[in-house]
Amino acid sequence: MTTFFFLATLIFLSSELKSQEYMFISEIKISGNKRTREEIIIRELPFKRGDVVRASDLPRLLIEGRNNIRNLSLFNLVLVYNNTERLDPSEKYGNTEIVIQVEERWYYWPMVGIILEDQDFGTWIKKPDWSYVTIVGGLKINNIAGRNQTLRAVLTTGFNKGFFFEYSNIYLDKKGKHLLDITFKRAYTRVENISLISDLPFHIKSDSSFLKSSYSTTLKYTFRQGLHLRHNLTLDFSYTEIDPVILKQNPDYWGNDQTNRRAYSFIYNFVFDKRDNIPYPLRGLYLSSGITGYTSNRRDVIHKKVSGDLQTFCPLAGGFFASARVHGAISSTNVKGHVFNRVIGFDENQLRGYRRYAFEGQNYVVASPEIKYRIVPETRFHLKFLSFLPKFNKVHLAIYGKLFGDIAYVHNKYYSSSNTLSNTLLKNYGLGLDVAAYYDITLSAEYSVNHLGEGGFYFSLVKPLR
Repeated sequence: MTTFFFLATLIFLSSELKSQEYMFISEIKISGNKRTREEIIIRELPFKRGDVVRASDLPRLLIEGRNNIRNLSLFNLVLVYNNTERLDPSEKYGNTEIVIQVEERWYYWPMVGIILEDQDFGTWIKKPDWSYVTIVGGLKINNIAGRNQTLRAVLTTGFNKGFFFEYSNIYLDKKGKHLLDITFKRAYTRVENISLISDLPFHIKSDSSFLKSSYSTTLKYTFRQGLHLRHNLTLDFSYTEIDPVILKQNPDYWGNDQTNRRAYSFIYNFVFDKRDNIPYPLRGLYLSSGITGYTSNRRDVIHKKVSGDLQTFCPLAGGFFASARVHGAISSTNVKGHVFNRVIGFDENQLRGYRRYAFEGQNYVVASPEIKYRIVPETRFHLKFLSFLPKFNKVHLAIYGKLFGDIAYVHNKYYSSSNTLSNTLLKNYGLGLDVAAYYDITLSAEYSVNHLGEGGFYFSLVKPLR
């Protein structure tokens, strides 16, 4: 028996040593980065030059590195692979060279838009009235100086006026762990949402004067603790003036009877993001949670909020994929104010099946399971007629069908008989088609039915959640 156990131990140890072969990362070679600095790419890798890793772990690390680089949204194509060389069969370590090939995107984008504030284009073209037109013009520059920094400058004129400037992802240290965003905003608007009536946003409009004017300055500091974990701290100062007609129409518009306000906001949130592809994830986990504090300079209006967002993505067999998202918030304000209770149906927080509605409340939660099927796998093709535009002529896209559902609840302590959808269980289900393409573009077509029995088609350009 002693001999048997001795031989068994030797066999186990020899097999264990064989399975624990290590690779020495001798070099990391990058090509295709004509603008992007190497350190921007290298800091996304879960390894570095001179590291020793298990041979069995290397494929997983290469995939993770590729996903991280792709999620920078700087490249149309990312390839990460290794060239391995065994120097001597008797050596415990093998040398491996990591090769990274990228194809950079186009980084200069004009931001142009024409908004018809009073009517649709078909009606307006019959009797054009330029006094009801808002013109937006600006420029967005990505990857400034090859450092993955972004600048946006937008000027708005016409019916509404304003200016927006943002410089983001400014690195404060060489390792890229500390970053800063700076934003300035000035806005004059003649149209303002002041309340809900029959669960629909109610807007008022002025032809002669601006209903609301504001300016704000925002600083956002980010500490990148690791490849997938970020801590964000945002400080905001704003000054806002409103026309007295707003308070006349809704005395509870923003919590008091003053027509101007200086306010300060504080936001802290952390984000753990390990999705394989931020624009259209199929595998991974996303977790975000944060706290918000808001106060007027007189401290007569104080607003507090805690929010959270959890998303999980999992591939199934046979080209199927499953995902689920749960997000919500709990808030408290010492006054009754419409601007603090806008939770769903405002800005980008929309609920499928209820796109025409909006919801007021202090607390809400939304759960959204989804099943996808890959109809067309990611396909790359070359558009020969765009051969003179190398940044755009290599297209990749994938097509997915999906079944989805949403369950939501909005709690509003200020019950109103004219708005009955809050404090009610909201449900919808539907099916859709997604086209995931290059430059982070996802075109989505959906048909959904809500608990009221109302159905409808919706087409949208989906922005990646970052």
